Amino acid sequence: MAAAAPAFTGNLKKALAGLRRINLDGLRWRVFDAKGQVLGRLASQIAVVLQGKDKPTYAPHVENGDMCIVLNAKDISVTGRKMTDKIYYWHTGYIGHLKERRLKDQMERDPTEVIRKAVMRMLPRNRLRDDRDRKLRIFSGNEHPFHDRPLEPFVMPPRQVREMRPRARRALIRAQKKEQANRAAAESAKDEEDGKTGKAEVTV
Repeated sequence: MAAAAPAFTGNLKKALAGLRRINLDGLRWRVFDAKGQVLGRLASQIAVVLQGKDKPTYAPHVENGDMCIVLNAKDISVTGRKMTDKIYYWHTGYIGHLKERRLKDQMERDPTEVIRKAVMRMLPRNRLRDDRDRKLRIFSGNEHPFHDRPLEPFVMPPRQVREMRPRARRALIRAQKKEQANRAAAESAKDEEDGKTGKAEVTV
């Protein structure tokens, strides 16, 4: 017998808001686990699924994307020093009221908004934008109220490592050769020392 799904303890009204305005017939429910994932790479994959670009029936003027459920938004990771250097700006509308907030502060305040901003800024600004925003459901933990839906875990594609530049490759080769030469010199010195100690023992 399957274990019962954990009860959702978050804001249920916010989690289910706007579902009635979405035609759920034929849509797949894709689940993204953000734990340990890089923010930009995860957001790009979510944007692809929201637009339906992973389907052969994709058309830029037709909304045929799938539902996207993002879990563990609080455990997202970023590269470099973006946690302290990345700044979000917005204006209240009053003169001189330009507000700013660092990524670290936004993660403490609402980590779901970090992923939402990253995904929405990758989508085209057209009439389909609001419908795609409604299909994106982000949760800071691993609890969600959609256990009765046919969920499909999304597998992130393997990261493609960029080919090393020629100058860096030559530097790496020189470092490897130098390390091998040092190791060979150390081994030869050790052999000579062992040979000398052996001769000294024989003479004694």
